[in-house]
Amino acid sequence: MNQDNIKTILQFMPNGQGYAFWQSLRGEEHEYFEDVANKIAQAINSAPAIYETDDKEDVKPVLHYFWGNVDIYVTEIDRSEEHQHYGYINLGMGYLEGGYVDLDTIFRELPLINLDFNFTPKTIAEYKVQYEG
Repeated sequence: MNQDNIKTILQFMPNGQGYAFWQSLRGEEHEYFEDVANKIAQAINSAPAIYETDDKEDVKPVLHYFWGNVDIYVTEIDRSEEHQHYGYINLGMGYLEGGYVDLDTIFRELPLINLDFNFTPKTIAEYKVQYEG
């Protein structure tokens, strides 16, 4: 079990999901959850930095969060103390809005939001067509 990958992924999960994930690492399906941690930690560690993908719609998100009709796609990871990642948010109103994503605030305001473990990213341009028609 790669502890660094587990620590990395837990930083990008809301508390409830992180707790359930941690418990699952101790269960019968621990190999699946270890694979998830390795896959997502690798995506986070190799993600573009802030400003690296400015004005590019061919960029693919690194992380996807969902809850109800809310989708958040993180495209750039802020490795500073600020943790102001960049991404696109759909609040269920038919369009994506780009901007900085403060996961701590999102996790506090939407505690039931989940990190998508089975996410296969498309480009932001493709998501815009999906949401905006």
